[in-house]
Amino acid sequence: MPFLNLFTSSASAQPKDPEAFILPLAEPVTVTRTQDNFLHLAWQESAARTIIYVGTNPDNLDEMAQVLSVCEAREAMVAGLNTAVRHYFRLEFKGGAWDGRSLLVAERILPLEKGVNLRDVGGYFTHDGQMVRWGKLYRSGSISRLTKADLAYLQRLGIRLVSDLRSLEERAKHPDRLPEVPGLVERPLPMQSVDRWERLRGAFTIFFRRGKLDEYLLNGYTRVVLDGNAHHIGEIFQRLADPDQLPALIHCTAGKDRTGLVVALLLLTLGVPEETVLADYTLSNQFYNHFRNGIAAEFKQIAPWGIAVDDLQDLLLVKAKTLQSALAHLRQKYGSVDAYLRNCAGVSDETVARLHQNWLVDIT
Repeated sequence: MPFLNLFTSSASAQPKDPEAFILPLAEPVTVTRTQDNFLHLAWQESAARTIIYVGTNPDNLDEMAQVLSVCEAREAMVAGLNTAVRHYFRLEFKGGAWDGRSLLVAERILPLEKGVNLRDVGGYFTHDGQMVRWGKLYRSGSISRLTKADLAYLQRLGIRLVSDLRSLEERAKHPDRLPEVPGLVERPLPMQSVDRWERLRGAFTIFFRRGKLDEYLLNGYTRVVLDGNAHHIGEIFQRLADPDQLPALIHCTAGKDRTGLVVALLLLTLGVPEETVLADYTLSNQFYNHFRNGIAAEFKQIAPWGIAVDDLQDLLLVKAKTLQSALAHLRQKYGSVDAYLRNCAGVSDETVARLHQNWLVDIT
């Protein structure tokens, strides 16, 4: 048998639909952008009257101006807003099941020209009915190719801290492009293995054991990130507990695995239900085509060995079971998320208390 045939793959499996892996996210109000840059607001309960206010500062509701008032409706369309500026909406409900209720909402997925998977972590509700503040933490993929317009957009967000979770090699190959914000701190926290055989194991899996890619990815979550980089996770939590370092941006290459796991730990610590955390995690599948195009460029050199991009789909998909398995590992080995953060990552009870104080807001 020729040596080359050892590497030749069998017929590629039918690619899976990335949208099928996105879990439903139960939010009382959603804001989505249309192709015409209109903002579509939709809510679950109709009211006799719903008054919609708009502003650019989520911490100053008094500055918001009324933009619409609709009756007996569950949706509205807002046009004419400056697309280069981030907007927040406050909805007041008069009559109906939500009578007297007021909700602050915003776009979760933010528009960039050359950025991938930029999302606001805010707006989620906790077990006790509080809400995670909007505009405090953003998560994304690589920011190495941002345009001038993208950088201006991030500048207006007022980012004060950028934590890059990529390896040293990734950062050297594709350095960050950062907005010009006075006092901005760039803090690399590489979530990488110190085991020199890790890369070889990955290559072996890609070439010979493509049916085990899920296990390889999970190993990265557990052995590399949780077990091997707890000190970096601890530093992230300490920085996020400091209001002077907010808003913050956490990112890696795709913004789905290393970033997804760290954000999941934060949301769980704040008291967000696990089903919500899992649904938020799977939203990265909306950017699957970006991930695929990126890996296609990286893997051109191994195409002659019989490996197609879709053979590696399990590395690109975001599956709830991966995060569930990682959390199961954490709980089995360390007892709980709180115990892991306290005893392994060095996050004090005082830090957790500051996170709750600075990140959560009561809802009327």
